Amino acid sequence: MKVFAESWVTNLEKKYHRASKYTTPFIAKLAIDPILSKERTKIEEWLQTLPKDVKPDILGRLRSKSSHQHFSAYYELVLREFFKSMGYSVTIRPKLKEGEPDLLVTGKNLAKPIIIEVATVFDDPEWEREERKLDLILEQLDKIEHYFFVMVAVESEPIPERVDYESLQQFVTQWLDSFDPKIIHESQETGYQSDGLKLKVTMIPRKIPKRKPIVGSYRLPARFMNSIQVRRVLEKKINKYKSLKKLELPFIIALSLASASLDEEAIIEELFGKEQTIIKSKPGEEVIETESGRDFSGLLTPKPGLGGKTRNTRLSAVLEVKSKWSPLKEANREAERKHFLRVMHNPFSSTPLDHRVFKDYPQLVPVAEDDKGISLQWIGENTEVAFS
Repeated sequence: MKVFAESWVTNLEKKYHRASKYTTPFIAKLAIDPILSKERTKIEEWLQTLPKDVKPDILGRLRSKSSHQHFSAYYELVLREFFKSMGYSVTIRPKLKEGEPDLLVTGKNLAKPIIIEVATVFDDPEWEREERKLDLILEQLDKIEHYFFVMVAVESEPIPERVDYESLQQFVTQWLDSFDPKIIHESQETGYQSDGLKLKVTMIPRKIPKRKPIVGSYRLPARFMNSIQVRRVLEKKINKYKSLKKLELPFIIALSLASASLDEEAIIEELFGKEQTIIKSKPGEEVIETESGRDFSGLLTPKPGLGGKTRNTRLSAVLEVKSKWSPLKEANREAERKHFLRVMHNPFSSTPLDHRVFKDYPQLVPVAEDDKGISLQWIGENTEVAFS
């Protein structure tokens, strides 16, 4: 049983060899692109070490054209291999009363087994639909070959479901034909508007005039993504395994932002509340005191204050996983994906996680406690240890 079986890859090549890079699913790129052969070999090796009863499910999800399915299975393998590389024993799909969490970690210096659930977070579904619609537009425009690049910027929200691609292609082709590549050396701009679709198209001369597919860059309307997806995923995972509290087992949610462009502070705010500054003054006095802290909106924050009821104490920590492709070098034309881990401990957990488990990685830990709250601080914040 192989992920990248020859017959399966051959079928993908037949189906997608003429397809645009904009609409080819990630799994097809992973299976076909020669630059990614090292990553394919690694995944294949990981699959072969799985128990027979879980192989079919992981195989099917890895091969899925849905990025949600592919990446959720992929990060199960990544975390399994990560803990194995540190000398722990790892069981995939242990059985609990409520179902089967992803991993059970035992051995080494652990007093109790650790339950790990992988949570892969994607962008807002509405935004993903807009990206797919833009990909279809780019696919049609990239069929045009010309002496210029174009940058395509979407100005309509939302992009209409039906687009007259023939009309759009004709408009852009005629516009580009109006410029002489031997004379024009500066970018030019125009707008396209039809049936609810509004685009800004910028022509950029090539350094060496040669007829090639035209799409050089593109963008959707700017927006500020909120962290509601992260919160929903965390809440769902926390509430799923309620028996962990009675079992008194540490529980980690491994959070991977597969395509969501959230910064770390957004995750911290969802866990521990938003930063705030409280201004205080005493009657009759001009002295004003300021006090910094976080509000009580976080998933792990007692409400109100430490005198209130603690919440989500089943969760021991959130493990943030970020993946990056290593830059290609001339001597080695194979890309490699590296994974960077950071741990955010729950100071209110009924089963706190031993810091030594992740001693070589950055960790957000409680360092002080008083009647106003718990102070958190990063240890090893600038550590750049990568797992590959």
